[in-house]
Amino acid sequence: QQVADNAQSLADGFLKRDATLVTGGTDNHLVLLDVSSFGLTGRQAESALLDAGVVTNRNSVPADANGAWYTSGIRLGTPALTTRGFGHDEFDSVAELIVHVLSNTEAGTTKAGGPSKASYSLAEGVADKVKGASAEMLDKHPLYPGLDLA
Repeated sequence: QQVADNAQSLADGFLKRDATLVTGGTDNHLVLLDVSSFGLTGRQAESALLDAGVVTNRNSVPADANGAWYTSGIRLGTPALTTRGFGHDEFDSVAELIVHVLSNTEAGTTKAGGPSKASYSLAEGVADKVKGASAEMLDKHPLYPGLDLA
């Protein structure tokens, strides 16, 4: 139940930041974010988020204009972070970080000068800022809290 509750918290975090969810929300462990509202393809969003240390999967949305390779969405699941003890507040912060990355990512251009579905540019400093914030959250929720690896 906590996994689904956290997915709802993540969805709510996106919605309050005016991000578009494919179904308007979620009722399971997954959230499907339509990144076309950021002017990006799923491939660009997935890559920019990976640069910032956030692992997602690009995913098609219904009637996807970008097809199955580039896609218009990214899929996010909550089980792994729920296992680490993340709750409502942390998932709201995760949504904030993801929106920050996507809002600071611009689609690139092809060699011919047209819009690219693959290349992108991420504003300077954004990746490091998000990696730092993510590390802080993860440090507060170690995977094995009783295990001293030092």
